[in-house]
Amino acid sequence: MWHLDIRNVAGIRAGTTELHPGTNAVQAGNWQGKTSLVTALRTVLGGEVTPNVLTDGETQGHVRLTTDGGETYEVDLRATDDGVARGGETYLTERPNRICAELFAFFDEHNEIRRAVRAGEDLTPLLTRPLDAEDLDAQVAELRAERRRAESELDRVTEATAELRKERSRAERLERELSGKRAELADLDDEGGETSDPDAREALEEARTSSERTQQRIDRQERQVESIESELAEKRAEVAEIEVDEEPDLRERLAAKRDRLSTLERETDTLQTLYNANRQVLDRDQLDLVSEIDRQVTGDVVSCWVCDTETTREAVESRLADLAEVVADRRERATELREETEALEARRDRIEERRDRRAELERQISTLQSRLDERQADLAASRERREELEADIEALEAAVETTDERRQTLEADVVRLETKLETVNDRIAELERQADERTAIEARIDRLGTEIESLRSRRERTIEAARSAFDTALEDVVDAFEPSFETARLDRHTDPDTGRTEKLELVVARDGREISVERLSEGEVELLGFIAALAGYEAFDVAEQVPCLLLDELGGLDSDHVHTLVEYLTDRTEFLVTTAYPEAGVFDGHTVSPDEWAVVSDTEETVA
Repeated sequence: MWHLDIRNVAGIRAGTTELHPGTNAVQAGNWQGKTSLVTALRTVLGGEVTPNVLTDGETQGHVRLTTDGGETYEVDLRATDDGVARGGETYLTERPNRICAELFAFFDEHNEIRRAVRAGEDLTPLLTRPLDAEDLDAQVAELRAERRRAESELDRVTEATAELRKERSRAERLERELSGKRAELADLDDEGGETSDPDAREALEEARTSSERTQQRIDRQERQVESIESELAEKRAEVAEIEVDEEPDLRERLAAKRDRLSTLERETDTLQTLYNANRQVLDRDQLDLVSEIDRQVTGDVVSCWVCDTETTREAVESRLADLAEVVADRRERATELREETEALEARRDRIEERRDRRAELERQISTLQSRLDERQADLAASRERREELEADIEALEAAVETTDERRQTLEADVVRLETKLETVNDRIAELERQADERTAIEARIDRLGTEIESLRSRRERTIEAARSAFDTALEDVVDAFEPSFETARLDRHTDPDTGRTEKLELVVARDGREISVERLSEGEVELLGFIAALAGYEAFDVAEQVPCLLLDELGGLDSDHVHTLVEYLTDRTEFLVTTAYPEAGVFDGHTVSPDEWAVVSDTEETVA
């Protein structure tokens, strides 16, 4: 059970109520707070805060929701220069979940799905809006970066495997050389000899020391070269993945759209001002302030205050209605232009970001290539020096002739080879540890690839899930409500090049022929709006995050259909809250009575 405490929200000045699992019917006449309760619930759950959420004349409001688990969610509303600000903690905190609730769980007058169905608009932007909030492109980019890092690790492991083979061969060579030195040393135990030239022995030791140092330098330089080559390969692979769409006219198109949008907004504001002024004159019945009125039996005749021709109030009303349509059309076009402008700006930013990234990578590649050339030159020089030293050592060893000198040399060689073999074996152990990581890294790369592909296809999978849910819900509705149409569907219009869904068109058929939404009754249009919203509800698994459905503004449905709709929706959610007039009859479940609430209409009646 939920408990609600409401202060200064819409038409409710003060009120508390309880909501029970299942159906909760808020039944009352007009201006008794039915819709205001729905507004309060939307607000504390995390729905959009509208300018009229505060009670008229109040600057602060408050909603507190306490669940049966003891959790409390409390929001404070405060009037600001820009509208109404909400503070505190809402039930839903993640933006995608709040968007899903607005579109697919809050079926009130603000629901954009219902509005779009009434207007015959494309449903695609609404059904995919929660995905936009998740920023799938950014998630894909992040996973790609992680996969590149994993691939770099795999390259490192691959290099380690190759180096492991070299080091094992090196260890075998050292073991053979060490075994030979030990055998030769053992053979000298029974031999003697003359003293050799001490200068030759000293030169031999120096040559061997220099050879060891040169070999260490070569090992270090080889690792540096391999590291730079690996980094170069990674950078070049990333450059190859960056595709920059060249659109030389993009800036001009963007500037042109901004200019058109600015002009359209100024013109619309002018027309709106004109409409408001004339509308105010009519609404306040102040025609006599701007015109002479000739009151006749058939109706008042007035002089137009613009052109001074005779006209009637009805004609002026008609002209204002036409003007209102013009303003609405212009606002709709301005919205389209604004969306197109924002899309172009986003595209421009993406192109510039990719171009900058590619330029930076190319600069880094140039720097790395220069470093690689230098390191390779150094490595070649070191290898040449090692060959020279090996030749010197061979010549000096021939000059050392005595048994004692040979024994000392062999003993030193054994110590040197044992030390080197120990170092090589340590390196082999480290390389084996790195090579053992291959399976885990390959599995991670496969997993990341699967996640990337899943994110890439999520939009189309969600759209397909919504279409399937729409078809299922439609079958249920046709059976339960028996509307005049026998079928409806969401037709996909796709980009022929990419296969991406560009538009979802609502197609309705009656007597085997397609008809427009305008030819349906108000109740049938409302049913289609609910079906479309439920399609998103199922596609995004909204019930897992949003534990309630809100129903309001059901005037297009008769009482029997309202009951049928409530019964159909109750099993889909933990809490269902619907508004209804008393004449709708008794609902199964809990009835919410506003009798104890202090509402705005009470104050107005008292004043009257």
